Amino acid sequence: MNSRQHQFQDKRIAILGAGWLGRRIAEKAISLGMVVSALTRNPKTSDELIDLGVKCTITAKIQDDTWHSQIDLRQDYVVNCVSAGGGGLEGYRRSYLEGMKSILKWAGLQHPANFVYTGSTSVYPQTDGQTVDEKSSTEGTSESGSILLETEELLMEYSPFKNAAILRLGGLYGPNRHYLLNMLREGITEIPGRGDLQLNLLHLEDAASAVFAALGQSTGKQKYNVTDGNPVEKQKLVIWLAQQLGCAAPSFNPESQPKRSPIRRASGVIPSRKVDTSKIRASLGWTPEFPDFKSGYRNLLQDD
Repeated sequence: MNSRQHQFQDKRIAILGAGWLGRRIAEKAISLGMVVSALTRNPKTSDELIDLGVKCTITAKIQDDTWHSQIDLRQDYVVNCVSAGGGGLEGYRRSYLEGMKSILKWAGLQHPANFVYTGSTSVYPQTDGQTVDEKSSTEGTSESGSILLETEELLMEYSPFKNAAILRLGGLYGPNRHYLLNMLREGITEIPGRGDLQLNLLHLEDAASAVFAALGQSTGKQKYNVTDGNPVEKQKLVIWLAQQLGCAAPSFNPESQPKRSPIRRASGVIPSRKVDTSKIRASLGWTPEFPDFKSGYRNLLQDD
């Protein structure tokens, strides 16, 4: 048994918002011998989590209080990995901000658990390709980014947990979630938006490992950027994927706006920045298994 397994063996963990990322966290927790409880709004996901070996699953909305009496407060670790789940900006507010308020109410005035909240690098509004770290300005972020920042501030100010880490995750991709790869396979010839935007990506496996790196530390209240550390222009990624698939690379249309999410500023300008991850590497000793998009997408292509 290695040191990590020994640290987490037989410990209790509650995963709140157990969707795509939360399921992977649950799988890793079970493999480490942990006792897992999970909250999800999706009944099908709840059934799947039970099949994985999750001890206690609750189907409820995180922003409600109905689940408070259903998850044992005696937890060693708590993870909030909720996603917006649609609904535009109101969906963001309900899931992130109202969800965090609900968690803090459940936890009470003082809770011994180590806590991790998975936020997003979308809080950074920079558009000129500059490098940003945890101290960089977030002034002028998008409306959704503002909700995420408000959620972070709520946790930093009122956290009852022994240790609380905010992980600002990059653009997640992995099994069953790789929209650019899907677009190429569908034969699309034009991609809306600019091709020179900097993407800061993060493989699902590395997001989950960052969560456990943060859970295993006693560092108080901290914010960490989490990406693979190798930003790439969107068009370079698309060209490389097209080469792997043996198809023609689609063009980009800057005049057409992507219809994906509310993560943009009121001006309509999409952020483009390089996210620095030196803090989590130095402080927590975390390094990604997939350190660039090529290694991550090769893994996905091999599994398909």
